[in-house]
Amino acid sequence: MKIFLYNSFILILLPVFITRIFFKSIKDKDYIRNFFNRFGIYNTNLSKEFLWFHAVSLGEVIGSKSILKNLIKDHSVVLSVSTPTGFREAKKIYKNDIEIVFAPWDFYLFVLLFIKKFKPKALILFETEIWPTIIFMLNSRKIPIILSNARLSESSYKKYSFLKFFFSGIFKMLTLVLAQTESDKLRFEKMGIPNKKLKTVGSVKFDSETIKFQNTQLDEKFILATSTHEGEEQILIDSFENLQNEFPDMKLVLVPRHPERCSSVAKLFLKKDISYEIFENIPQEFKNKDAFIIKSTGVLNELYSISQISFVGGSLIDKYGGHNIIEPAANECSFIVGPYMKNFEGIIDLFIEKNACIVANSSKELTNAFASLLKNNELRQNMIHNAISVVEENKGASNKQLRLISELLY
Repeated sequence: MKIFLYNSFILILLPVFITRIFFKSIKDKDYIRNFFNRFGIYNTNLSKEFLWFHAVSLGEVIGSKSILKNLIKDHSVVLSVSTPTGFREAKKIYKNDIEIVFAPWDFYLFVLLFIKKFKPKALILFETEIWPTIIFMLNSRKIPIILSNARLSESSYKKYSFLKFFFSGIFKMLTLVLAQTESDKLRFEKMGIPNKKLKTVGSVKFDSETIKFQNTQLDEKFILATSTHEGEEQILIDSFENLQNEFPDMKLVLVPRHPERCSSVAKLFLKKDISYEIFENIPQEFKNKDAFIIKSTGVLNELYSISQISFVGGSLIDKYGGHNIIEPAANECSFIVGPYMKNFEGIIDLFIEKNACIVANSSKELTNAFASLLKNNELRQNMIHNAISVVEENKGASNKQLRLISELLY
C-alpha cells in the first residue's frame, strides 16, 4: 500500500518533472538527450544480464571510477546517470566500453521497462541514492542491492527520519551498505538496517588518481575556484577584487560546477569591469586577462596539479553541501572551503583536525584566507603536507568495497 501511494504521488508529479527537464534544456540541450530513457525506453538490442550501476551526477561518476573500472573487467555493466554533466563525463571515461543511459524516473512502469531491457543481476547505488520503487521492485525479485561508498549526513538522516514509517522499510530492503564513516553507519542503523548488512569501509575518493598536467607553462600567479554555484561566484569575485589591491598581478581561474552557467558568470565579471575569457579547456597560459572561466568538466585534477591555492565550491551556501576536497589535497594544492560541508562532514573533520585546510565563514574570511596563503609560504606548505597525510592514511576503500561487492556477486 505504501509503495502504491508513493507511485501515485510520482504519477501526479510527472508533469512537473517533464516541465523541469524542458526548462533546464534551455541552458543545456543534453537535458532532453535520450529523453525517453526517463520513461524506461531504451533504443538498444540486448540479450544478456547486466550489473546495474547508478551514479547520479558528475561527482558520483568521477568518484566511482576506481570501483567501476574494476567491475567492468568481469561484468557487463549498464551505468545510469541522472544529469547531462554525469552523462558526458561517463562517455568521456568509458566511451563505448559499457552501456551508459539516463536512469528511469522512479515510477513502477518505467522501472519495469528498464528491468525487462537490461535484466539486472544486481544494483549498485553510489553514495546516497534511495529510490523506493527501484529498491522495492528489485528486492521483490530477489536481486541484490548494494549501497556503495554510502553516506548519510545528519540533515539527510533527519529528512528520512521524518518519514521513517515509509523509508525504514525501504532501507531494510538493501542487501549491503558500505558506509564511509562510523557516523554514517550509525545513522543507517537508526534507519532500520540490521548491523549485519553494514560495513564501515571509508571513502573511495581517497583512492582517486592524480594526473599532472604537463603542457601548461605557467609563470602567472593565480587562485583557483572550483565547482562553484550560483551565489558563490559573486562572493568570490568580490574577494578577488579586494585581493587585487594587494596582489595586482593575481589572476582568478573559475570553474562553475555546471558549464552551462558560464555565460551568467561572465556577466558578473562585466558588471565589475574585470577582464575575462572563457575557455573550453585548460589554456596554455593565463595571460592578458584578469579572470578565466573554464567551461568544461573533468579538468579539476589537472587544474589542482598546477595550482597552489584553491577554493572548493558548493560550500558557501547551505543547500549545496560542498564538493570533493580530496582531489585538491591529493594534488598538493592548498584549499579553502565555506562552512557548509554536509556532503563531506566526516571527511572535512579529518582535514580540520590536522590543520590541513581553512574554513572561511564569510566573504571577509575568504579574502583573508586567500591573502594568508599567498603571503605565507610556510603556512601553505604545512597545509599541503598535512592534507597529503590525511589522504595517505585513508587510502584503500576501493579495494575493501570491491572485495565485499565481489563476495556478494559470486
